[in-house]
Amino acid sequence: MRSAKTALRQLTSPRYGASFPPMRYVTYVGGYTDARHQGIHILVTDADTGEMRAAGMAEGVENPTYLTLNRRHTRLYTSQSIPPYGTEGYTGAVAVYAVRGLELQLLAVRPTCSTVPCYVALDPTETALVFAEYHGALCGVLGLTDDGIFQDTPAVTIRHSGHGPRRDRQDRAHAHCAEVTPDGRRLCVCDLGLDRVVVYDFANWRAGLRRCERATFVAAPGAGPRHLVFRPDGRQVFLLNELDNTVVSLVRRDGGFDAVRTLSTLPAGFHGESKAAAIKISEDGRLLFASNRGHDSIVTCAIAAGSGDLVVMAVSPLTGRFPRDFQFAPGGSVALVGHELSHEIAAYAFDPAGGGLTPLPSRYAMHRPTCIKFGASVF
Repeated sequence: MRSAKTALRQLTSPRYGASFPPMRYVTYVGGYTDARHQGIHILVTDADTGEMRAAGMAEGVENPTYLTLNRRHTRLYTSQSIPPYGTEGYTGAVAVYAVRGLELQLLAVRPTCSTVPCYVALDPTETALVFAEYHGALCGVLGLTDDGIFQDTPAVTIRHSGHGPRRDRQDRAHAHCAEVTPDGRRLCVCDLGLDRVVVYDFANWRAGLRRCERATFVAAPGAGPRHLVFRPDGRQVFLLNELDNTVVSLVRRDGGFDAVRTLSTLPAGFHGESKAAAIKISEDGRLLFASNRGHDSIVTCAIAAGSGDLVVMAVSPLTGRFPRDFQFAPGGSVALVGHELSHEIAAYAFDPAGGGLTPLPSRYAMHRPTCIKFGASVF
């Protein structure tokens, strides 16, 4: 329970003003499920204190490892497993849920690929869902109806092939992320196995995914591209490489990408085993964040206006193991981090001046969290 002093501080803080109460947000967490298939956890998070409380759960959902929401927070899309269909072991699917207050109502499930997709995202117009599958190196697009449900037409897919120099992780292609550019013209697919961001013509996706060879970005050998994020204007792109623990600042120019800066996500002098995991950009587009699994930390970088150059501000140690995903609450003063191997969500306070994260008391226990998304506000 909050003390009177804490409540008064919240009510009079600059973030809210004297007449507004603290904001709380519905929070959705997906992950690898335990034997009970307790898949999508629904929390309410205080964006000022990081306090989390359980608000519900979508029962019977298996391995909803990645989530995305529409802008109105009325539809939640997930990757997940379903019982085998067709060919034995072909269990990957995506699902769409209607958001009903603090509850989720399943609207539709669509089989997609042999294993659970590792990434799902909406295009800027929210008329299509894109996905990537790691093990089968498949990426694809599903059309959506006006109310956000899957259209009856089959998914348009393409499968990558090839390999990279690291035999332990790059013996074959591994599609890891699929994002549509903010202008809606291109689909960018990070392939960890090929050391490439493969780019497709998205404007005409219904006729098939046509590869844009000139736009493909080739990463350093063995880098292992995992995720990317765009600045709102779409001109600057930031690529996170899992295997060499680097973030690359890119500028879209002449139909392709030009590299501006490559930085390590790890502190100088670290020589242990670590893998980069998640990359995020602040609401105002001025800060970049990435998580390290193994070093168990989050790096904060300042983004130079115009050029997209990066400067490391801080590398914050975390209290749990294997930060697979993290997400900042609206307002940016609190971050929730999914410590996958500590089986918990932990809250951290963020200092925008120095870029550091400081642990807060709030913890939420769950089995192997892998994705966190904030939904609508609640009082």
